[in-house]
Amino acid sequence: MANVPIFAAILTVCAILSQTGRVSIPDTWTNRTQPFRVFDNIYYVGTEDLSSFLITSEAGHVLIDTGHEKNADAVMAGIRQAGFKVEDVRIILTTQAHFDHVGAHARLAEASGARVLVSAQDAPLVREGGRGDFHFGPDYYFPKIKVDGELHDGQVVTVGSIALTARITPGHTKGTTTWTMMARDRNGRMRHVVVLGSTTVNDGVKLVDNREYPQIVSDFRKSFRVQKGLTCEVFLSAHASAFNGLEKAKASAGGKGEDAFIDPQGCRAAIERTEKDFEARLAEQGGQR
Repeated sequence: MANVPIFAAILTVCAILSQTGRVSIPDTWTNRTQPFRVFDNIYYVGTEDLSSFLITSEAGHVLIDTGHEKNADAVMAGIRQAGFKVEDVRIILTTQAHFDHVGAHARLAEASGARVLVSAQDAPLVREGGRGDFHFGPDYYFPKIKVDGELHDGQVVTVGSIALTARITPGHTKGTTTWTMMARDRNGRMRHVVVLGSTTVNDGVKLVDNREYPQIVSDFRKSFRVQKGLTCEVFLSAHASAFNGLEKAKASAGGKGEDAFIDPQGCRAAIERTEKDFEARLAEQGGQR
């Protein structure tokens, strides 16, 4: 799998429309794949390219992202195939309030009875199904979702032994969230896990003189600083292709085990790649570094 071409596709695919005006999405966003254990109590239960992460504990589970609206059945099947119950999901979180990451929140919340927690900045979008987004219009709406609580930077979400820290990394959306936690490796060493919130710039987004989002440039730059300041050993992301998830799963199953997912260099490279793209797009629009 070639890293750069796939990552470039992620940057642009959200803005692709068919001639009928409906959003055209790649098959990898809805194609099912076998769930796999990432590290310790972290499981991948998403589709080929839209990540959904199940974090488990004896007291119940946390689900980060649910993918496209069409992915609800696939995510629930993935949870069950991984050996867990959908009804034991206590909290549903998100990395970003876009249709391809929260589209199935409503159905998962209904099926599990879980509470939906969202960053304060993205909560209005989630409640209104994408209405009010600074860039995307009706073609990108998703089912409205009841938000049970709003989160702020540095807030810790806990369920049993699970402790996930929200780091608000805005720009892609006003409340994009990077999630951090600790996980124990097979030798008992605690490892830093980071689920990177997206810092990509979708095609057509105005970085200069954006009346709907005046602070977009400063927000993006703040987010790059925050993400680069994190200790990132186990690197995860909202798109499996962004962290080579399926390749790492194969390597893990092939004998490498959990070591396949220890990738601090890949984490740093992903942040730097999106930062470089951001600066290039800003320059193209006449903005200053």
